[in-house]
Amino acid sequence: MKRIVILITGVMLIGCQTISQHGKNTKLTNASLIYDNTSAFKFQGRKSHAWVSDKFTGKHSRQISDNILTFIVDQTHEKGGLDVGLSKPGIQPSRSTDVSDGAKICSSYDISLTGEGRWWAGPKISVNWQGDESAKQNGDDWYENYIIEIASTSPAQLHDILTDDYFSPEILPDTVWAGATYRNYKIRFHDWWQFWSVRQNYRETGTVPVKPILEFWTLHGLPSARKFNGVKANIETYGAVNGTGRLAVDVTTQVDENLDCAI
Repeated sequence: MKRIVILITGVMLIGCQTISQHGKNTKLTNASLIYDNTSAFKFQGRKSHAWVSDKFTGKHSRQISDNILTFIVDQTHEKGGLDVGLSKPGIQPSRSTDVSDGAKICSSYDISLTGEGRWWAGPKISVNWQGDESAKQNGDDWYENYIIEIASTSPAQLHDILTDDYFSPEILPDTVWAGATYRNYKIRFHDWWQFWSVRQNYRETGTVPVKPILEFWTLHGLPSARKFNGVKANIETYGAVNGTGRLAVDVTTQVDENLDCAI
């Protein structure tokens, strides 16, 4: 689904970075440069992607420091959108059916956004994403899937948004994962498919199992043989939104491995 930003410039030093922000200099250790474009970048084993809609009007930037992605956005168009994510290697099998039973993703969100628009955040799982615009020309093969852990609207309000005439989704059975009920939807959005699983009691930090969620989506039409592209902590905004946010992510394929995604 597919905001004035403080102008930030950065100079990379050995072991630290100096950031000039409205004339004030701040030292950040273990920090990447500031990125204000939509390309992906890697830093210390983590990767950040960003995407903006055609109607996006404003500015955005993001930076990885240690295990946390910080983003700033100022978007003014009532229909503009921003998608920002943070991933870490750890769950990268060749097919969705090859995902380990112990695969889990832990994600955290510290969001401070204001404006007339709205936002939602949680792990995002892509299946058969081709990495470029050709994916939109082959939408029947691409599945863009959302696990919503927290949003600017209540679960009931988000349900009303997802079930209006614009989306016209198939409402799937409720499920229980990670100690909570998730309400599920299957949506044909533009030229591709989406599965949405919305936690009914929001949380800022938590861990979800990957395998049961993929199995549920597969039961309702997700092709099991399609390439599994991994998971990421994700936030998307829609409409006039400005402010800052932080995302953190950790993943594992081991049942007994501890995860740390605290912000």
